[in-house]
Amino acid sequence: MYIDFHKYNYNLVDPNERQAYESRDKEAYKVVLRKWLEDNIEQFVSRKWEIDEIHYLAEISDFIRLLREGEQLYELGFFTSCIALIGVSAEDFTKYLAVKLGKPQYESQTQYNRLENLKNDGLLPQATFQLLDDIRKVRNDCLHYNQNFKQKSETQLKQEAILVLNNLKMTLKNMLGIGNNFSLSGFTDIISEIGSELNAKNKQEMAAKVKNAVSHLLNIPIAFDPKENVRVRYGLFKIEEIDFDFHETTFADLSNGFPVILELPDEKKKIFTENHLKEGQTVFALIYSKIDQNGLTAVWNILDIKK
Repeated sequence: MYIDFHKYNYNLVDPNERQAYESRDKEAYKVVLRKWLEDNIEQFVSRKWEIDEIHYLAEISDFIRLLREGEQLYELGFFTSCIALIGVSAEDFTKYLAVKLGKPQYESQTQYNRLENLKNDGLLPQATFQLLDDIRKVRNDCLHYNQNFKQKSETQLKQEAILVLNNLKMTLKNMLGIGNNFSLSGFTDIISEIGSELNAKNKQEMAAKVKNAVSHLLNIPIAFDPKENVRVRYGLFKIEEIDFDFHETTFADLSNGFPVILELPDEKKKIFTENHLKEGQTVFALIYSKIDQNGLTAVWNILDIKK
């Protein structure tokens, strides 16, 4: 049985009142969605950590959009849809690869023949061929939706979905990934790309991805110990800028030259005015920041300051 009663019969109400009925029902559905997300969020996050990472591809095509959607489908638990979409993405990638490797005649072939020909031409390593061929087999089983496929359990579908998803990501990483060829000159481009709407759901995810990118690309451990809640710094600082309008001041840490932007609420402004603190002066300061959910320092505040 397929139940599809998502909307009320609005023909029963006065046309002038329909919008009010719809608005009320939409708000009610938001409650349903929030409850569903809340009840399943642990599983969503757990599945996210099962997905392998490529880290960075400079060269992409339309198959990446399909890969992104396939990842989200797996994360949300839609395994059959994930298998189907990753199969299409893998097929699109091999077409792209055939053209890139100078074999455009393979583009119109079936996935089976295209993979076999690329392998026989020595253009596709055996290990990569096997990864892509396994995707093809699982995808065909799903696409034809035969009796065997229909009888698969949710556990089996989950296993096949993560198999094809990670197979494709490993293939892309091996064939298009940066490997050990990463250059610092490209780091700014990567960080800027993370800030695009395509690569992050919101500012919170942007911050997390920047942290993770730094840890992988620059091999710098910037995240603090999860047991640490507050970070305290003290020492000599140079006052670089005082901005009462925006309620902040910028210090330069004289031990390393790094800038620190500090909140400047009204009670702290008094310290600056009463002590005649000005830009360019050197001060001894005790400052602190709470560690945020990403393990990074967030807003910095002044505890004490002396000339």
